[in-house]
Amino acid sequence: MSNRIEDFIHSHRDEFDSEVPSSQVWNRVNEQFSGHSKNRVITFHWIRWSAAAAILIVLGAGAWYWLSSHSTTTVDITESKDQSAAAGDSLLLNEINPVYAREVFHFTQLIELKQVELKQLENENPELYHQFMNDINKLDSSYNRLKQELPANANREQLLEAMISNLQVQMDLLNQQLQIIQLIKQSKNKSNESNSKSI
Repeated sequence: MSNRIEDFIHSHRDEFDSEVPSSQVWNRVNEQFSGHSKNRVITFHWIRWSAAAAILIVLGAGAWYWLSSHSTTTVDITESKDQSAAAGDSLLLNEINPVYAREVFHFTQLIELKQVELKQLENENPELYHQFMNDINKLDSSYNRLKQELPANANREQLLEAMISNLQVQMDLLNQQLQIIQLIKQSKNKSNESNSKSI
């Protein structure tokens, strides 16, 4: 059957070639191709913008990773220096008097916790917070001077007792400051309650 069609087409080829499509056919073909080329241009721009966005995301993620690993390294170095200094101090204190060394450790831990509690006041009442911290910093600088004198001092036990006494004073001061904060909060709560009742 295919041979008959081919034979027919070959024998009537001149008749097929003589016909010319109308201008409407060419206009429709032209519209289809012009619409198709617009889609290609839009698709091409979309692909370019997607590629640019992907590159920005990759660069941003790389920068974030580099910055976070770099800052972590800096913090780790600082923390390791602080920990090695603290370890050296505790060894010296243990060498002088292990009981006193435990007391110093205990007080410093409690003082750090109390200072964290006190830090909550910073946003609510910054002036009072700074005043409290100035008092603590004065005592802390005295404590640090005593600690620096400790290795070279002949009366190490007496100096260690003075350090413990300083830490006790710091604890007492922090407790008093925290009580003041509690009183301020209670008075604010009472005034708020009375204001809400009067409304």
